[in-house]
Amino acid sequence: MIDVILSNQTYMQLAFVTFLFLALLTLPLRDIVTVGFFDISDLFVSFMIAVFIGYMINELMPANTAISIGLFMFIVVSVVTGVVLLNIFVIIPFRSRSENSSATSIQQLEGKEGTVSVSITADGVGEVIVYTGFTKINKMAKIYESGNESIAFIEQGTNILVMDVKDSILYVIPYTNTIQATNKQTPTWNTKHKK
Repeated sequence: MIDVILSNQTYMQLAFVTFLFLALLTLPLRDIVTVGFFDISDLFVSFMIAVFIGYMINELMPANTAISIGLFMFIVVSVVTGVVLLNIFVIIPFRSRSENSSATSIQQLEGKEGTVSVSITADGVGEVIVYTGFTKINKMAKIYESGNESIAFIEQGTNILVMDVKDSILYVIPYTNTIQATNKQTPTWNTKHKK
């Protein structure tokens, strides 16, 4: 059966399309049918890649010769090993880093300073740039309602302080850092006093 499929280019094409369809069909089952770093969808992707490589080898071989079952099984094992190593060393570490950084970093923006990049109105949403270490993050922002005073508008370029984070939106107020305020004052120690 396998040797018939491997010897016929049409069957190889049908096998490729079938494994592609099965890989897409099993995407929702990835978390259910899994062995830690290898799931059901990866299995069908591996077979799909192996069939593609077998098809290309058959195209390059002289007429009336086909890829052997042993060579095809070697290709399957090599591709499965490659997919497992890709999952272990690339996909799983990046997935865990992205889940950790996106979930916690937005909550860590509370109390940080930033600058308004798109003006914020009382009932609208603007955008702010918040500086965290060496990076800057653009996030949607609304005006924080403190109860004591009502701010109607924060214009572009205003320094802000992030007071709260809800539903991926930063709630901000205008803020002047004490150090920044003293830097803007003109020094008076060297001026001449008039008598």
